[in-house]
Amino acid sequence: MRRPAPALARCLVAVLVTLLSVTIASPAPAMTDLPAAHRKGGCKGKVALTFDDGPARGTTHRLVQVLRRNDVPATFFMVGQRVAANPSAALEVERAGFLTANHSWAHRDMSRQSYRDVRRSLRATRNAMWDAGLHPTGLMRPPYGALANPARRAIRDSGYVPVLWTDDSLDWKWGGSPQIAQRILAGLRPGRNIVLQHDGVNRSPLSVAAVERVIRVAKRRGYCFTALDEKGRPGFPTPLVTALAKDVVEGTDAVVTLELAQPAGRDTAVVVEAASGTATVGTDLPAFRARVKVPAGTVRVTVRIPVSTDAVIEPAETFSVALRDPEGLRVTQPSTVTVIDTASAPRIDLPGPPFLPLGPKFS
Repeated sequence: MRRPAPALARCLVAVLVTLLSVTIASPAPAMTDLPAAHRKGGCKGKVALTFDDGPARGTTHRLVQVLRRNDVPATFFMVGQRVAANPSAALEVERAGFLTANHSWAHRDMSRQSYRDVRRSLRATRNAMWDAGLHPTGLMRPPYGALANPARRAIRDSGYVPVLWTDDSLDWKWGGSPQIAQRILAGLRPGRNIVLQHDGVNRSPLSVAAVERVIRVAKRRGYCFTALDEKGRPGFPTPLVTALAKDVVEGTDAVVTLELAQPAGRDTAVVVEAASGTATVGTDLPAFRARVKVPAGTVRVTVRIPVSTDAVIEPAETFSVALRDPEGLRVTQPSTVTVIDTASAPRIDLPGPPFLPLGPKFS
């Protein structure tokens, strides 16, 4: 996200808008939004690492490894052209548990683009991310942090939340890894911090090499690391989880898919419980209650609930699957599962030899 050379006045305005829109927008997330390692003893401040301009095949991979090794979340603002050119590198980011977001198609200055061009750029990037198998967030970051009224309307009408930053590493501009790390650490403040780095520019390997020191020193100073929530604040999204259930023949397992509306950027969990309907828990199916973990980077998991069989011919019955006690998720209403009696289940008649009558043959 290398800066162009805009007029000084526009630079000053952009900085002021950034600070106001990002740091004052809303209250801090609850402590339960933070990784478990940081919940004890409180936090001096929250730090959301964000990376622009990727994916770049080798650099993004090394960055993912550093973040995973240190158990630190992050949000990646991706350029659509680079996603289309490196879909496997983009998908690695999400599968590793990190959130992805929109950084335009070709990294053009949106303050100089028309309403239509901005919408086209955002749409093309979103489609490239979907084609790569990603589940991007509703966040976007304008290249260079530059916006004008047509772009703001286009972003809003496209359903995106613009996100800027509070701590600019200037990694694209100058300095080695120690200098980049020092700039980031010097910019951290109590409260909410959004750090801007890059994984897709020429100097990105130097920036990636600075990440480990930033994490180590910031943690020692009492800072906690988080991702970005739905409003672009340091925190985590709280996706809606839905139980999708198929009809089941008695004597087999009911297959229930838990599906998140979007990635959570962290491990989440929910209790899945079978509840009686016309099919009775304890008779038609055993009692079932299990806490199911949804790992970071996963948007769907499958749960199997055994269903009993009996010798009684009876009409179809139902039970419900309820989601309770969510951690990092929001739950929907219970889903209904229909249990089909074995005798009523569809059968497939295989072809056999033709019927031959017994008795004497007549000519």
